[in-house]
Amino acid sequence: MTVTTELPQVLVIDDEMGPRESLRMLLKPNYRVHTADNVEAGLRILREKKPDAVISDIRMPGTSGIEGLRKIREIDPHVAVIMLTGFGALETAKEALRLGANDYISKPFDAREMREVISRNVERTRLHRTGVNAATEIKELNNRLLKELAQKERLASLGQASAEFVHDLGNPLTIVWGYVQLLAKKLEESEKENGAANQTSKELNIIEQNVRLCRELLTMWQSYGSVEASPHKPISVAQIVSEVVKGVSPMAVQNGVQLDCEICDDPCTLLGESVQITRAIQNVIINALQASAEKKGKVAVSCERKDFYVDVRVQDTGYGITPAQMAKIFDPYFTTKQGKSGTGLGLYITKKVLEDHNGSIKVDSTPQVGSTFTIRLPLLNNN
Repeated sequence: MTVTTELPQVLVIDDEMGPRESLRMLLKPNYRVHTADNVEAGLRILREKKPDAVISDIRMPGTSGIEGLRKIREIDPHVAVIMLTGFGALETAKEALRLGANDYISKPFDAREMREVISRNVERTRLHRTGVNAATEIKELNNRLLKELAQKERLASLGQASAEFVHDLGNPLTIVWGYVQLLAKKLEESEKENGAANQTSKELNIIEQNVRLCRELLTMWQSYGSVEASPHKPISVAQIVSEVVKGVSPMAVQNGVQLDCEICDDPCTLLGESVQITRAIQNVIINALQASAEKKGKVAVSCERKDFYVDVRVQDTGYGITPAQMAKIFDPYFTTKQGKSGTGLGLYITKKVLEDHNGSIKVDSTPQVGSTFTIRLPLLNNN
């Protein structure tokens, strides 16, 4: 998924040259401005250029701005439309809002107000389109996965790897779904609350990161059984911990869990595979959040550099692990989440990933009090 970086496009439809050219000059520094002197010409530009916002006069000879609004909505139901209204046309402007306009401005307009309205509505259109693109990409990713599953006859011998892959996809897709829900809610409220667009942009970035992680996991799964393994590269454990914590924050909020994070200033660089280390750390933190959810407890995550290694510690205030469970928690398919969608693969995967990176994981737990998982990984010798 890519975020558009080129100049946003604005279409101005007005039969009067004065207001039309004034808007073009006002908006030209920050937007690609297209102009039309009647509705039909404007609709042709709308179909061809797909602008991010449309400014249309209400009163025009021939096809009126109100009728033009209806036709715009038939072509693009979501593009932001701002209506220009002259003196005495307030009721018509209100009718335009009922018919699907996003805003209206009275002539003569104030330049600063116009820039603010355009900026807000352009961002609204772009956020909606980015959200739609994210949903489409997730759907395409799912279709690709289903197609691959249908084509691979050797899945019988790769059952374990396939189960791990499905489990790994669950975590980032859960995060994606949480942020898509937040995005939908904020788009509904974008007309009411100033500044919502800026925060929503950050959430879209997290959607993008997790969709990318899904892609990388799919590629990794497809390469199972190949002769050549992916070479290890320098990666920052501190950065991975920070990104994982940022990604699961909505899950913590939704479950009433306090999530604290303390990360050292050092990048904590080691040789490894970023996707693998991400999945390992993500599994442990999400497990801690789920363990603390019923008690509305607390999860504390820390990343601390030692002389030759880095410790990632995840402490929760859940119900803890009994001695009988402790002996089995790293076994495949063992889970304490019966009836709660647990697969019993998370900690098994984590332990295997850490061992592949010459690392380890240690667990301390007190029933009814909570658990602490400590991930230890060796740093680069020259770091």
